Amino acid sequence: MYTARIKTAADSMARSTTDVRQFKIFADEPPELGGRDGAPSPLDYILIAHGTCLNYMTFFIARELGIQVRSTEIGIEASLDPAKFAGTDRSVRAGYQAFNVTIKVDADATPEQLAKLRDEVEARCPVSDNIANPTPVNIAMELAGYAEKNAIDRSPAPQISREEHPSN
Repeated sequence: MYTARIKTAADSMARSTTDVRQFKIFADEPPELGGRDGAPSPLDYILIAHGTCLNYMTFFIARELGIQVRSTEIGIEASLDPAKFAGTDRSVRAGYQAFNVTIKVDADATPEQLAKLRDEVEARCPVSDNIANPTPVNIAMELAGYAEKNAIDRSPAPQISREEHPSN
């Protein structure tokens, strides 16, 4: 089992820095959302993760199927209604409504091989799986510095779970 870990830090609403393995990844929002447009947004990163994972899986599975892929070009389009994250309409989804993906493959493959490749990529891409299927998300929130300030009694930091949140 592979377990991924990241750490994101920010001192503003729109800009953040994430440490992942040996990399630093920056995220920002466009000016209309309070950012400076200095890096992709978190929603952009979902599309980036999806496109790059589909690319990897296309090459990986094509090799299994004996298809020589020379290159790929992946286009993804996704739309969302910002009303929920803006707090104006809780009845809509906060995230993307749908993902429309086109994978152009430069390869000597028959239509049947291409269909098999598409089916396998769609079924086995981990990012597609996370997008298409419910994945439990467990969020804990604690006061920064609480553990350091209360090191003597070692009591856990107060947390608010989703079930206890007043909006539920």
